[in-house]
Amino acid sequence: MKSQLIVRWIVQIFLFILCLGNACYAYSISDFNDPVIADSILKKSYPACIKLHGIDSLTRAQNSSQFSAVVVTPEGHILTVAHATKPGNLYRVLFPDGSEGTARALGRLVTDKSTNLPDVAMMKMEGQGPWPYAEMGCSSSLAEDQLCFGWSYPESLMLNKPFLRIGQVVKPLDPYGFVVSSCIMEPGDSGGPLFDALGRVVALHSRINGPEGLNFEVPVDMYRQYWSALQVMEELEEHPKSKEDLGIDSLVTKLHAQSTLATKRKMIKTKSSPAVIMISSLLHDDTVSIVGTGFALGKRKQIILSKSSSVGQRPVAKLGNKSYTLKVLARDKKNDLIALALPKRLSGAITLADIVEAPFSDENLGEPITSVLPEDGFKYGILGMSPLSLPARFSTGSLGARLQEINGLPTVLQLDSLGPAERLGLQKDDQIITVDDKDVASAEKINRELAHYFPGDTIQVSWIREQDTLSGSLVLVTRMMREGNHPANHFKGGKSVRRDGFDRVFVHDSRIHAYECGSPILNQEGKVVGLNIARYSHTASLAIPADVLLVFLKNEELE
Repeated sequence: MKSQLIVRWIVQIFLFILCLGNACYAYSISDFNDPVIADSILKKSYPACIKLHGIDSLTRAQNSSQFSAVVVTPEGHILTVAHATKPGNLYRVLFPDGSEGTARALGRLVTDKSTNLPDVAMMKMEGQGPWPYAEMGCSSSLAEDQLCFGWSYPESLMLNKPFLRIGQVVKPLDPYGFVVSSCIMEPGDSGGPLFDALGRVVALHSRINGPEGLNFEVPVDMYRQYWSALQVMEELEEHPKSKEDLGIDSLVTKLHAQSTLATKRKMIKTKSSPAVIMISSLLHDDTVSIVGTGFALGKRKQIILSKSSSVGQRPVAKLGNKSYTLKVLARDKKNDLIALALPKRLSGAITLADIVEAPFSDENLGEPITSVLPEDGFKYGILGMSPLSLPARFSTGSLGARLQEINGLPTVLQLDSLGPAERLGLQKDDQIITVDDKDVASAEKINRELAHYFPGDTIQVSWIREQDTLSGSLVLVTRMMREGNHPANHFKGGKSVRRDGFDRVFVHDSRIHAYECGSPILNQEGKVVGLNIARYSHTASLAIPADVLLVFLKNEELE
């Protein structure tokens, strides 16, 4: 009997150790190749990646959309794409360090006007160099699955620093003459450089094929072989007869070796799998779902953290076969965070010790990150832009009226049927004078004031009708956004309704769907570095950084 008891103890101890061992390794993603580019290579390529827009030669006023490009010689030769330029035209150039210059478009090679193929264009900086530049590589040296990365300027972000994205070569050359890559892009990225793993320009961003799909790049060998012909300011409607000798890539062996150095993603060590669940609630009469993440605050206190604007009335979490009603503890409108209480303890709640304390900086650019999703799901990406402020532009609440400044006052031109302004009693030609007792007697003033409010906020409005001054309160609604037909505007989950108006967020390329916001982001050591808060655009997902999360989690309201 005693020997049986001893055996039972040994078995139980073995099972305990086995379970403990599994718990120490919450999940393994060791079969995933990390897209890691050396920091020195990223820093070498960064200064030459530029943002441009056309300017009038006399007034210097902007006369075209922005696009991207790269300087490839110290004398200031610039590679970009034909659909963004016109020979002889002037362009304002902005470098990542904030310095500016002017460039003139040179040759433009387009043999098919319906498609702009092969979409090749060259420009040159005006004035004295030397200019920051990136080395050109050989697109003929590319092979499938090689690492690549790009620095460029998505139009939607409206920022003067490039956004880093890392991926792989899908096809070195497709039937249409493009390099195909997984480096996701959108309007504004056109003309931006694609680099190989050695930091050499190997292609230029041209177009995408379908939402979150393949990305097509003009091979750099096209520019190299027609270098002399592209120095002339003219439209080239056929391939020039004279070609430059491309030679042999002396670094091809080194490139192939570098490209195979993509390390296997480490097994992330955590005490247990992070508690990540789905939350459903009633928002604007619709049932919506969003991800929530469990955090342990000490003294056996646990909360679920999620995206506030996506959690409405009667929030519920489903764990297994049971549903639990959640209690709202606190909302942080500035950071779009919500803390909820669950009447059940969660396994794997993230402790404060599991959150990094040091804030992200430019030194962290390119570091791999993992977003943890419900049911052991993962999405991978890299830190593409260090924390920044994104003022409210798309997410502000709407009065439900179209306004125009007339005689110095915001004047109602049109009212949305059954919108908040119409329900309050505003009429066409009414002139708004105050919002929450603040003077808004100009288009600039009312736009600046309304930027502080989001859908669901209640504001007090005063307006003039002929000789009368009237006032009342209304609840702002979601602004109606008209998206174009470009594939970049249409992808699974869509853009988050609240996607800006943040004091501090970082940008990454993990393709988080809008309903996956509220999920935690881990670094290679398994530490929490942020919480996904918005799908901003086709290329950009936003996250609240760890230092901001810590401030919210230590709030007295949560004690």
